Amino acid sequence: MTTTRSWKTIWEGRTLDATRPSVLAQLMAADGFDSGFGDLDEAGWRSYVDVVTRALEVTPETTVFEVGCGAGAFLYDWYQQGTTVAGLDASETLLGFARQAMPRAELVCAEAAALDPTRPYDVVVSSGVFLYFPSLDYAADVLARMWHKARRAIAVLDVPDLAQRDAALAMRRGFLDEAAYEAKYRGLEHLYIPRDWFTAQLAALGAARVSIVDQAITGYANGAHRYNVVAHRR
Repeated sequence: MTTTRSWKTIWEGRTLDATRPSVLAQLMAADGFDSGFGDLDEAGWRSYVDVVTRALEVTPETTVFEVGCGAGAFLYDWYQQGTTVAGLDASETLLGFARQAMPRAELVCAEAAALDPTRPYDVVVSSGVFLYFPSLDYAADVLARMWHKARRAIAVLDVPDLAQRDAALAMRRGFLDEAAYEAKYRGLEHLYIPRDWFTAQLAALGAARVSIVDQAITGYANGAHRYNVVAHRR
């Protein structure tokens, strides 16, 4: 994931929990879905991926690239079904877990802003990553690179909604007392993005169809304050 130094330190310190019941569960936990905000079960996660699969019309013949692929939880089911998947991430630790789980995938350690738009894929996705970007200007650059890399469609998923920022922060603070929250999250900010920012950016890029819908993953507390964006070329 592309991060500030503090966030990057957190991701580099992640471990693979061998006590989890499956490879997918281990990858989900390594990618951070093991907290009070999102300790998800596999059924809920697979339902989420299935919704995106249908929205992007991904089949085993589709080529998919993920920006900020982390340990590979989002790509894993597609990989298992024979889809050609690839990705980049700024954490060498998380990429090591992804390479173990998906040895045939092309996975590169790089910041999101280094995404090469000249090597096209049918679909380009980014799930739960834009929230770690340092600014809207950075996000705009990555979004444009994703768009130019995609032959058919892109998806930016699990985006914190600026209109829901206060409610999201209140919810997160409700899990811990004030002192514990400040100790754990001091300096670790999320980027909240208004929905109409994506509408304007994608219109300028020439998207033919844009869909912005509420995030809906069973058991995922953060989802109440986030949304998903899907854009097609035609």
